Amino acid sequence: MDAIDRIILGELLRDGRLSFRDLAARVRLSPTATAERVRRLADAGVISGFHAEVDLAALGRPLKAFIDVRLRPGSDHAELEAGLLSLPAVLSGVHVTGRWDYTLTVACRDVAELDELVMALPRSYGVIETNTRLQLRELHGSGVEALCALVEPK
Repeated sequence: MDAIDRIILGELLRDGRLSFRDLAARVRLSPTATAERVRRLADAGVISGFHAEVDLAALGRPLKAFIDVRLRPGSDHAELEAGLLSLPAVLSGVHVTGRWDYTLTVACRDVAELDELVMALPRSYGVIETNTRLQLRELHGSGVEALCALVEPK
C-alpha cells in the first residue's frame, strides 16, 4: 500500500459514497486508475465493504439498547447466535470476555418490545442473566479523523 492508497482510504472513510470521478480528482489520478486501486484494496481485504447509515427511528425502531447476556455453563453458543440473529430487533451481537458472554445491540419499536425480548432470552436460549442499557445519545467524535490519520501519509 502506497501513499495514494492511503489517501484513497482516508477519503473513503470520510465519505464512502464518493464517485470514482470525485475520488480520482482528490487523489489526482484518472477515474479508471482510481477504481482499479479501490478494487485492489477490496480484493486484499483492506476495504471490507461500503455501508449506508440508516435512521432506525425513521424505520419505526427509535429505541436502541444494549443487552449484556450471560449463558448457563455448557450452553450451545451456535444455537444462541443463530437464534439471536434471526430476531428482527437484534442489529448485532459480539462475543466478549469478562462477566458477560455476549453484548447485543438492539433496536425496538418501544419499551414493550424491548421487555418482550429481554424476557424471551432466558426461555429460549439458555440465558441465565441479562443487563440492559438504553442508548440516550450517540456521539460522533474524531474517530474517523483518527482512522484517516492512521492511513494517510505524513
